[in-house]
Amino acid sequence: MKRFLHYIVKHWEDIIAASALSVMLIVAIINVFFRYVLNSPITWAEELECICLVWSTFLGAAAAYKLNLHYGMDFLVDHLPFTGKLFLRRTITFICIILFGFLTVLAVQFCLKATKITAFFRLSYKVIDFSAVLGFASMTVYSVIYFIESFTAKDKYISRYLLTIDEENTV
Repeated sequence: MKRFLHYIVKHWEDIIAASALSVMLIVAIINVFFRYVLNSPITWAEELECICLVWSTFLGAAAAYKLNLHYGMDFLVDHLPFTGKLFLRRTITFICIILFGFLTVLAVQFCLKATKITAFFRLSYKVIDFSAVLGFASMTVYSVIYFIESFTAKDKYISRYLLTIDEENTV
């Protein structure tokens, strides 16, 4: 049971994003069948698909950030000496702390000001906007962890960004 709970805590962004994406896909397929085969579209399908898209986008972005799966342009980094690479990665990670922290604050403010409700489900937009709060907050936490890790566990930090070139021994 502990392993299961540990897995849930460790991968909560992945689980929510994948679940939302799965629900969106299933509802879209069913709605296409109803719309074009039975000539009777499901009235709430697009609304649910939109909600699921927002949740899968923000939490999927956090899950991808956690695993360093976002695309990057490493041309500059690849041509720096090892200490330059490490310094630039740390600087970028620190900038991410500031950026994601700021976006978290903006998302919280945006979420708190939401007054609209959805047409079919009568769901407050706060529920939808909360996905941005969770996504940006998660990326902020991971940025802080990675920044601290860059000083306390250099090998782990270096391997995250594939800086393990011949110069790794100079750490």
